[in-house]
Amino acid sequence: MTSVAGPAESQGREHGPSRAAIAAVVGLVALPLLLYIVMLQTFWDRGELSIDLTQTLLPAAHEIAHWESPYPAYGYPPLVAFALVPLTLVPSPELVWTAALMLMLGASLWVLRVRDWRCYGAAFLWGASFHAVQTGNVTIPLLLLTSLAWRAREANVRAGIWSGLAVATKIICWPLAVWLASTRRWSGAVASVVVAGGITFGLWGLLGFSGLLDYPSSLNKLETAQSGSSYTVRALLEDAGAPRLGQLAWYALVVGVLAACVVAGRRGNDRLSFSFAVLACVVASPIVWLHSFVLLLAPVALYRPRLSFVWVVPALLWFGSGNGNGRPWQTALVLCAAGGAFALAVLRPAEDDRLGRGSSPV
Repeated sequence: MTSVAGPAESQGREHGPSRAAIAAVVGLVALPLLLYIVMLQTFWDRGELSIDLTQTLLPAAHEIAHWESPYPAYGYPPLVAFALVPLTLVPSPELVWTAALMLMLGASLWVLRVRDWRCYGAAFLWGASFHAVQTGNVTIPLLLLTSLAWRAREANVRAGIWSGLAVATKIICWPLAVWLASTRRWSGAVASVVVAGGITFGLWGLLGFSGLLDYPSSLNKLETAQSGSSYTVRALLEDAGAPRLGQLAWYALVVGVLAACVVAGRRGNDRLSFSFAVLACVVASPIVWLHSFVLLLAPVALYRPRLSFVWVVPALLWFGSGNGNGRPWQTALVLCAAGGAFALAVLRPAEDDRLGRGSSPV
């Protein structure tokens, strides 16, 4: 027997999608746009916009532009300083770099084949995304290079080139080579090592290898000074008075994530292997800042190319401290939110998601 919907039910169905669309526009367009305008203006007035660029990256680029070595004070591989030399020639490089980072964030999602516009708004609402834009570091470029490596996965050497460029930008991306090897992309794995090593040593050679021998010890000093104030399990347990347990827990987490990457790759689950490699780029780093978690956009985008509850979870990262890891509860909250987003995206069936159903992206 055919049932006929009453006027109230028909009216509810007519207004339902429109209300959902209005809510999506307000929450995922107006809100992030207003938030970024207000917050970025505030940090600009304080002189803290692109602070990593102005205090670390750009001074090194200025020295490179004058064919002087930024080492041993400079803590990055030479590629970043060389690549940012054009910014030494433009007025207000902080604004140019901020705009470029925001474009690269959106480009990363596009490269990962995210076509639901709501996901772009949700991505900008991640606390890690804003912190990456505000501080002006290289985490978002790393996300783009990592995304390009995935997109080029069918062409092993090209995937290796993009991965190698990521490693040459910041060494924390070395797990990408593990993903390539685990999925039997041997030529890609070799290419990543060759590209990373060739670019790094080639550019360092232009500087007369200044500071090369002291670079590892400089990184160790940086780790000793800052690892305790970063977002890691080790730092959390150190704050709880169990430093040795924290060290063991960190080692176990790194080994576990890398093992998951290798096992997934050997079993032919390319997407899962890549996702664990990206997670390893974060957890295997001895120093993890709030912006580091923006790399997790890659696995979330791969498993959830349409808006779902998973996209909202990392908004909790706004409660983390942008200056160090803050109080222990902030460290715990950030780790739970980031780890929860990864687990919900990668390990839970997509059909369990409910957010966004009933309305299609405009």
